[in-house]
Amino acid sequence: MKNKHYEIDEGGSYTGYSEALDIIRASCSGPGFEELPVNLCSGRISAEDLNALVSYPSTDVSLKDGFAVRSADVADARRDSPVSLAVAGSSFAGKKYTGTVRSGCAVSICSGSEIPEGTDAVVAGEFCNEVPGGKVVINADAGPGRNIMPAGIEVMAGAPVISSGEILLPGRLGLAAAAGIDRVKVFRRPRAAIVSIGDEVVKPGLKLNAGQLYASNMVTMEAWLSSFSISCATSVAADNEADIAKELNRHLPEADVILTSGGAWGSERDLALGVMNNLGWKQLFHYVRMGPGKGVAFGLWKDVPVFCLPGGPSSNGMAFLQLALPAILLMAGHKGHPLRTIQAMLAEDVKGRHRAWTEFKDASVSCESDGSYSVSLYRNDSRLQSIAGAGGLICIPEGRDSLKKGEVVPVQLLTPEVFTSRLNNSRP
Repeated sequence: MKNKHYEIDEGGSYTGYSEALDIIRASCSGPGFEELPVNLCSGRISAEDLNALVSYPSTDVSLKDGFAVRSADVADARRDSPVSLAVAGSSFAGKKYTGTVRSGCAVSICSGSEIPEGTDAVVAGEFCNEVPGGKVVINADAGPGRNIMPAGIEVMAGAPVISSGEILLPGRLGLAAAAGIDRVKVFRRPRAAIVSIGDEVVKPGLKLNAGQLYASNMVTMEAWLSSFSISCATSVAADNEADIAKELNRHLPEADVILTSGGAWGSERDLALGVMNNLGWKQLFHYVRMGPGKGVAFGLWKDVPVFCLPGGPSSNGMAFLQLALPAILLMAGHKGHPLRTIQAMLAEDVKGRHRAWTEFKDASVSCESDGSYSVSLYRNDSRLQSIAGAGGLICIPEGRDSLKKGEVVPVQLLTPEVFTSRLNNSRP
């Protein structure tokens, strides 16, 4: 592979990567909250703390089909020395036995049924034989509490069930339902809009003329957003200010965040920033000491966050993953970075362009036999194939110009495991 040469630029007038993230976090407020039925909250972020309204189970219930007994009555029961008890009645789920069970009696009971008053154990059905005359022969003992689920053991009324900021997973929602919760206030998911800019850019599915290319950046970004259940509207604008402004104004009423792709560098043919300036946005930064992706600009337009991303695939993808995507998920209530991070040992030296920069490198990640990870650079001269084939990203942080072989470093995963990153902020 050909050697890549980078300009040596301290980027003194640029915004630092960490500073850019701080600016974005301070500027990206979410679209608010909504209250949803508990069964529709899977994958959403809770916006409130909720305590159990009822205990589950509400009373002591049987874990087995069998007979509820007084444990003292069957303390000596064995197969070779069974105990015979009178069957006083039955207890079914939703229809309990209403009397008090006296010594020498038993109640036929189903799993999930309320434990009759006077009994303190359940003998499983396989150790019981009903015989004529309203009797049951017990072939095994059952100490106090045997096969009984005590009231409130799953969740006690008043106990915390859901925490604000928690990702709501199906199991948690089932527990909430058992605790009497039927609705949850959650963060609204922001609606995104992407405008891909360029006379040469064509939406996939349309005819491609000589010199044109399909809007792969737009598809990649939309696919990432879709993987986090963020809805997205897209369009392509020609390289003229009127068309760009038209598309931006068309998306504004429905969008909580807008991304443009291309035209962000500020040269004569890079029109995105000029259009945003004419539309009256408040630019908060342009150029970040981050490689690739330094050409990104960010600001607010009528209180809507706008990311103007470079058009080059590598720069576009990295600016999106490291700045825009975290901001959009923050608006949806997520915490932390959307890419799952692991610790991996470097299999080679990794050199950056300048210690004043934060640099990201495409990586290949391997899991060793002992469960540890190793990582090396992913090498491919094709920008698109690198985006498609890399399994992770190595970060050379600001303040360092290289990483050494054998170091254990954080690596962001780009494999399907990334989708489990949404679990990082969940309660254990």
